[in-house]
Amino acid sequence: MKPQFLILADRTDITRAVADRLLELVVTDEAGLSSDTLRLTLDDRRRADGAIAQLPKIGTELEVSLSYAGRSWVAMGKFIVDEIEISSPPATLTVSAKAADMVRPFRSPKTRSWEATTLGALVESIAAEHRYQAKIDPELGAIAIPHLDQTAESDMALLTRLAAAHDAVAKPVAGFLVLARRGAAKTITGKVLPTLRLEPEQLAQWRYQHSARKPAGTGIAQGEDGHSPPQVSFGGVKAYWWDFKQGERREVTVGEPPFEELRYVHATEAEAKAAAATRKNTGERGQGELSFSLPGDPRLAAEGRLSISLRPGIPTDWRITRVEHRLGRQGYTTQVECERFTASPVPVIDMQ
Repeated sequence: MKPQFLILADRTDITRAVADRLLELVVTDEAGLSSDTLRLTLDDRRRADGAIAQLPKIGTELEVSLSYAGRSWVAMGKFIVDEIEISSPPATLTVSAKAADMVRPFRSPKTRSWEATTLGALVESIAAEHRYQAKIDPELGAIAIPHLDQTAESDMALLTRLAAAHDAVAKPVAGFLVLARRGAAKTITGKVLPTLRLEPEQLAQWRYQHSARKPAGTGIAQGEDGHSPPQVSFGGVKAYWWDFKQGERREVTVGEPPFEELRYVHATEAEAKAAAATRKNTGERGQGELSFSLPGDPRLAAEGRLSISLRPGIPTDWRITRVEHRLGRQGYTTQVECERFTASPVPVIDMQ
């Protein structure tokens, strides 16, 4: 099968103009607030008829789709050109673009305070400021925020901080500002991301890494005090909060013993529970990491879920955290990075 691409520049089809000069097209799709990117590398040599590649304008919106001849297009996203590089020899023109949803004001520092609100109301307010439509997980949206200072901090950084504290993702996706549980950011926008099933023979190369430094267990959390040794035991997480009415420190636990202990004392019981749950979930995901490459498949996307049986002892369920689609004169390949996924399974689709 022959891979093919489609590129629209400000809604005008420029595929044919690009095709005979394209050296490489790379689309990087990442989970979380990391900006998705597009890079086009073109042959910039002057042709016999004197023609040279046309320079794109900074700010041009590019829409990219990938597929194979005879198959339906799969949209890779919309990107805004933000950098152009010309070099020689060899004469090449490189166009770099970032996801169109990451508008500049969203990344600009602000100083303000939020009072007596909820996480959902905060996200809705920020979404309205940047002309996004808010899509919010109901449970996350109901989290109370009595007081919060945003000091010389961009809205993007603020949402990243708040989402991380609740094991969630806050990210602009296809015109929405999404607040969702990890692994559901694109699903909550209405985009269906079912579990995809791969067979080992479909992979060109793969690598699995298991780390005993990350799971929850007894001892001090790695990074909590900056000096603690890594822990290898498995179990739950214990966190503390200060009860101002009683004037004493209290504890909450998530999971079963042995417990990993978070030393930081939180202001409320809710914050302590969120910190413990986040640490436990993060630790479980970090126990295993999988990366692989295979012949290009545009259906693989960050936030998607993957099922694959490589060998006994290796987990089968994964959450995709990063995908790189690379199309060039050597063909089309896809590189994928995953972390463990431990939530309930969803309907499976074969990718054979």
